Amino acid sequence: MRKCRLVILSLFLFLLFLPGAFGQEQDKLLQLLKQELAYDMKELQKQEFPPYHMNFRVLDDRNVNISSSFGATMSVQDYRTRMLVPQIRLGDTLLDNFKYNYMGTAPDQRRNYRGALLPLEDENGEDGIKQAIWSEVIKRYNFALDMYEKAKTQSTVSVDNEDKAPCFSSTPVEKYYEAPIPAEKQAIDVKAWEKRLNEVSSIFKESSLLQEGQASLSFRVLRTYFVNTEGTEVVQNRTYARIIISASMKAEDGMDLPLNLSYFAYELKDLPSNERLIADAKDMVKRLNILRTAPVVDPYTGPAILSGPASGVFFHEIFGHRLEGHRMKSGGQTFKKMVGEQVLPVDFQVYSDPTLRQYAGDYMNGFYLYDDEGVKARRVDVVTNGVLKEFLMSRVPLEGFPHSNAHGRTAGGGDPVSRQANLVVETTNPRTEAQLRQMLIEEAKKQGKEYGYYFKEVTSGFTYTGEGGSLNSFNVTPLEVYRVYVDGRPDELVRGVDLIGTPLSMFSNIVAGGDRPSVFTGMCGAESGWVPVTASSPMIFVNKIETQRREKSRQLPPILQAPSENKK
Repeated sequence: MRKCRLVILSLFLFLLFLPGAFGQEQDKLLQLLKQELAYDMKELQKQEFPPYHMNFRVLDDRNVNISSSFGATMSVQDYRTRMLVPQIRLGDTLLDNFKYNYMGTAPDQRRNYRGALLPLEDENGEDGIKQAIWSEVIKRYNFALDMYEKAKTQSTVSVDNEDKAPCFSSTPVEKYYEAPIPAEKQAIDVKAWEKRLNEVSSIFKESSLLQEGQASLSFRVLRTYFVNTEGTEVVQNRTYARIIISASMKAEDGMDLPLNLSYFAYELKDLPSNERLIADAKDMVKRLNILRTAPVVDPYTGPAILSGPASGVFFHEIFGHRLEGHRMKSGGQTFKKMVGEQVLPVDFQVYSDPTLRQYAGDYMNGFYLYDDEGVKARRVDVVTNGVLKEFLMSRVPLEGFPHSNAHGRTAGGGDPVSRQANLVVETTNPRTEAQLRQMLIEEAKKQGKEYGYYFKEVTSGFTYTGEGGSLNSFNVTPLEVYRVYVDGRPDELVRGVDLIGTPLSMFSNIVAGGDRPSVFTGMCGAESGWVPVTASSPMIFVNKIETQRREKSRQLPPILQAPSENKK
């Protein structure tokens, strides 16, 4: 009886996995990529400097973008591309062509890294695909050879304290396959979405003071292929939809005042209703009218509260980028020698988890199952009980961190480097918003301040990590900032504030976190392109921040207001 049960189980497993295997064998592009990779690797072994590793990455990418401004459709784009990106490594893992250069090809005039465009169809495009692959491989091999020669020369004069880790790490061979996305999940009613977006952006016609008033939709269907000479084969899909509502005014002194909201989901059906979007657009106009007449602030140092979305951007910029392992090679070494040390309050936990599809009720834009080097995604606990434990690693090792933890990421024709995914900040000792406000008021009184700051909304940020001789600093751009007065007066909206500073100074002043996490979804641009990311954080209290006054525009608002609609 026991033997019979085992046979039935084995048969069940066979039937369970057979369809996936069958689909994989029938995927003509995958089979062609494997064949061409083997052939090209064999041919290049005849060269004086043969590759020790090669991989092919293909992006089959469809994008639909619809934008509307003040109730009228501005543009509709629906396009699909297939791009091949080979990676070729010469030398060995101790010294190869990527030693001093992150990318495997030269950028174009716009600083973009491009691959080879492939025919969109497999049936009649096999010869074209083969030719495009070989042409791109030869181009990248020649660039790799040049970089390898330069790396060998540079290594003879490198300084003693340079990171001595190898150029490339080993990783388990992975086999993973997803069938193509069904047609019904790729369908989009463009006309219906034009109508919806026009309804939303028409709200902005009600204000003659607005400079911009837009609503846009981005819908993406991405299928990626990855094969390498170690035997890894990963084929996976990604769909996402995103609506952005944005509007802006000019203050009387010429300062630009933008506000925006974004909504993210994996499928179109999960985006908000038009009723919610219209209500949010109306609220945005009200907030801009108040912001337009708000006082401009002077530079400030003192205590502050950052809302969940604001602190999410804050952690992404000043901490997350400094956890990316490849930045520890030269410059950008803020936290390199602080592993095992306290970098945050003891109740703070920070981790990056690409496997999270949802968190705190929101979809996570940094979700993936395998990174762009074919490494299986996993959670990485970078800070535990306030102590720095680990960095975010691609297959480029770092002293003390010899292996990838699946954060090798890229976009377009770039090569993967270590990048953030879903960065999550949590606290085991959460405070309510009322408690954090009281802490802010008490600290402001202690420092002799009339008020502290509450950063409610931010739009973006940027950071310099010290690489290439740049300053080790950050700048976060707030949209809504309030003064919180110690004498009990109502909060006052102000404008012209930029949050600036250096990371270690800012981190040393973080005191406590709130009890409600928030999610900030966006795209992060760095050397390997724009990758989807999410940052989640509760509200945080900082006992000392630094701000500067934002630069004003040289253009004053128009003398005449925009014409308004005649209402009957």
